[in-house]
Amino acid sequence: MTIEKHELKVSTTGSAGSASGSSVLAVPLSELVACYVDYHGSAPSTTDLTLKSPGNPVSVTLMTLTNTNTDAWKYPTVNLHDNVGAAVTGAYAAPVVHGNITADLAQCDALTDAVVLTIYLRV
Repeated sequence: MTIEKHELKVSTTGSAGSASGSSVLAVPLSELVACYVDYHGSAPSTTDLTLKSPGNPVSVTLMTLTNTNTDAWKYPTVNLHDNVGAAVTGAYAAPVVHGNITADLAQCDALTDAVVLTIYLRV
C-alpha cells in the first residue's frame, strides 16, 4: 500500500460570518490517514468544517471542526468493534473512504480558498 497526497480547496460565498461553501475531491477506495487544515488568514473563528465521504452503502462523517480557524494536523479515526458489534474501548482505525471526499464550510466570511486541506490517503 502507498500513501497519496491530495489537495482540496474550499471557497465561500455569502455574508460575513454566515458565508458557506463546499468542494468535492474524487478519490480511490482508500483509508484516510491524515489531513492538514490550512485556514485563510481572514477566516473568522466561527468557521465550521465538515469532512464527509458519501460511502457505499452509507455516508460517513470523517471529521467535524466547529468554531475554529486554527491551522492544524488532524488524524481522523473510527472506533473498532468486536464480533458482536460492540465498540472496543480505546481501539481505533483509519476510516475507509469510497468515491469522494466532500468538505463543507459554514459560518465563514466570503473568501477564496477559505480552507485548503492537504489530505493523505493509504491506497
